[in-house]
Amino acid sequence: MNLRIIRLQFVIAFLILTSISMLHLYEAYRSYGTFGLLENTPYTQSLLFDSFSGVPLIYLLIMPLAVSVGVSDIYIQDRKQNLLHYAYMYQLRKNVDLKVILYSSVVAALLVITPLIMNFIGEFLILPNILPERFTNKPLGFFTTYTLNASLYYAMPILYILLYILLVGMWAATMNVLSITLSLYTNKRIYAIIGSFIFQIILIILTNFTDEPYIAPPIYFLLVKTGFMYINVLPILLTFILYVSLSIYFYIRGMRKYELD
Repeated sequence: MNLRIIRLQFVIAFLILTSISMLHLYEAYRSYGTFGLLENTPYTQSLLFDSFSGVPLIYLLIMPLAVSVGVSDIYIQDRKQNLLHYAYMYQLRKNVDLKVILYSSVVAALLVITPLIMNFIGEFLILPNILPERFTNKPLGFFTTYTLNASLYYAMPILYILLYILLVGMWAATMNVLSITLSLYTNKRIYAIIGSFIFQIILIILTNFTDEPYIAPPIYFLLVKTGFMYINVLPILLTFILYVSLSIYFYIRGMRKYELD
């Protein structure tokens, strides 16, 4: 049982993310054409790596909205219009929900990953393919304090960048699950659409009150070089556990409310 993914809202979300990635590509092209700096390479200027541009922040900030509107809301609409009722007649409700959530999460990941890969490939077309090395990249902040596993970045930069893009896709899937389960819990479409976005804003606000946060908004650590916090695996892991725990809670409570109704 698959979602009817190709809808106008999905196309709009994809075009918005792609436009942002292309805007950043143009910005990198213009910057290199003006200054011609040797450190401007695909390994330092791709969307998640460019710490001197505001475009990556915009991309990651609206990512939860793009996922919710482009993917999660399709499930929410299908459920409200009883389009899943036929599947519920022949399979257990939880099995149908699990299949749909998994399928939509893969689509959500692809929605976010595809513009990032397009941006990365485009960087090779406009910037010199010069491998990163510690001396030239240290002024850009690519070292252990601000970058997750900086040694892998210098050893295998292409693999490192692709792994980081996959990490962003994983978080897109996680945000999709949170939005869908929130829709089950609240039965309100608007809450489900803006829920992941608002939750990230709340985490940003809360993080500013602590010197060493144990929970961090995804936008902080999905940037490869972050100036917002010292990079650490523990906040990433705890934040993931928080998202998963809330999703499980919303799903269980939502199913109980449905059974009572």
